Amino acid sequence: MFNCVRNSAAHRNFFSRTIFCFLLGLILLVWSGSTLQAAARSSKPEEKQKKSDSRQSSKKKAPAAKPMVKAKAVYCVNLARNKTVMARNPDKQLPVASLTKLMTALVTLDHMPLNRKVRVPSYIKKVPKSVVGLKPGDQLSVKDLLHGLLVASGNDCAETLASSFPGGRTRFIAMMNRKARALGATRTRFYTPSGLDQRVVRKKKNGKRRVRVRSNVSTAREIAMIARKAFANDTIRAISGKKGYVIRSAKLKSGYPLRSTNKLLRGNLPIEAGKTGYTHRAGHCLASKFHPGRNIFLIVVLGSPDHFRDTRLVYKRALKKTEKSLKQETKQAPKPEPKQRSHRPIRTAKRVAG
Repeated sequence: MFNCVRNSAAHRNFFSRTIFCFLLGLILLVWSGSTLQAAARSSKPEEKQKKSDSRQSSKKKAPAAKPMVKAKAVYCVNLARNKTVMARNPDKQLPVASLTKLMTALVTLDHMPLNRKVRVPSYIKKVPKSVVGLKPGDQLSVKDLLHGLLVASGNDCAETLASSFPGGRTRFIAMMNRKARALGATRTRFYTPSGLDQRVVRKKKNGKRRVRVRSNVSTAREIAMIARKAFANDTIRAISGKKGYVIRSAKLKSGYPLRSTNKLLRGNLPIEAGKTGYTHRAGHCLASKFHPGRNIFLIVVLGSPDHFRDTRLVYKRALKKTEKSLKQETKQAPKPEPKQRSHRPIRTAKRVAG
């Protein structure tokens, strides 16, 4: 009896120990799993941080893309060295819009004195923008009309000058084309003195009308030739470099206030003169002359979505390219040989016997 009781107690102790060991192992297993999960969670942010750091370092290492010049045609020449610095489609024939007015100013100065008084024609109100707002019948000097032409790019000023030309508007346009040929601009053609498109309406046999649009056309290289001639003229260079002006009027006491269409004149670039242009067909155009130090850059951009931005980019690249080429030339230039000293015989003083 005593042995049976003793055996049952031993079985109970063994069973309780087994349960205790099982529960202890289960607790240890749960605890180790939780610690592993916590460690995994703590390691994930570190991995993400490393990935982000690697991405940032790769971004920093990647070179920044250079801004592109978006004009259809570009031409840049260094007049001081008579060397082409940059060219893109320089001989492609494109509409030139109000860059036409540079030729208008040249022809005007060839045949009309600055102090001559000119009457504004009656049809001036029909001239499309941009305009100064001249009043029909008003009398203005040629000098003031040139300011309206080059500072504010007034189409009404161009038409007024052309209508007052000896032989009229048709003769004036013919003289513009003749002067272009004389300058060597063989791919340049003018139809209007302002740069606006010319609309020619023709009737067919069936009675229908056919509208033909003609644009003043040239190339970036030939516009540079015309601009070089124009900006070499003291009057044109001085006027096209002004930020504003007031035209004296016989009808308006306040006159006609002008503001330059060239935003580069209000910047910090060393610009001497410039002329803007725009039509829907031509896009934005700009001819500019810069004088940084010993260099003289003449830059023409045609068909640009942003002519001021493109001109700045071309100017900076032209300046950088010129400085680099000058450094290379100075390195490659042969060094002058040192002058050899001539060895003269030493003269000894002769003793005179006394």
